[in-house]
Amino acid sequence: MPRPPAPAAGEKSTRERILDVALELFTHSGYEAVSLREIAQRLNITKAALYYHFASKDDILLALHLRLHELGRAGFEDLEADLASPDRWPAALDLIVGAMLANRTLFLFHMRNHHALDRLPDHHGQGGSHSDLQERLLRLLSNDEVPIERRVRLACALGAIVGGFLLGSEVFAGVGDEDLGVMVRAAVGDLMRPAAPHPPS
Repeated sequence: MPRPPAPAAGEKSTRERILDVALELFTHSGYEAVSLREIAQRLNITKAALYYHFASKDDILLALHLRLHELGRAGFEDLEADLASPDRWPAALDLIVGAMLANRTLFLFHMRNHHALDRLPDHHGQGGSHSDLQERLLRLLSNDEVPIERRVRLACALGAIVGGFLLGSEVFAGVGDEDLGVMVRAAVGDLMRPAAPHPPS
């Protein structure tokens, strides 16, 4: 099959456009209810053109799942870069919140299609990248050069972000991006704010 023409500068590739449309359809209709023909029709391309990029609907599902992994990895790389300067953690967390806000549909897709993701043969084969991310986070939180209170607050702040955007993706779906961003950032700010000193006993 001939290679499709390269996209013009600033345009998304056909592969990325396929993933964007599939993300929308899988999120709103559910993975099982969406056909490859429907995805191709939305893009005004042939099924043959779609098969050039993805051999099956499962391959599209896995590629969308990997988008979530890449999003998490990029965020933790920002934190790792600032590890030597914990005063910069709040700014790094703010960038992560911004990235999460820009990808809310991806989290909603993940929650609504977790059964389909769990049955993918290659899904658990991606555990290496997930384990690597977890190990890097644990190394960050284990740095004895940073006071334990600050590391505990960082762990809790990361939990607040995950809770707000992943666990809360369905129940908070009706909350606007701006409002949710304000609330999550306020929660993260409270967690990262140093505790008041205890009065002497």
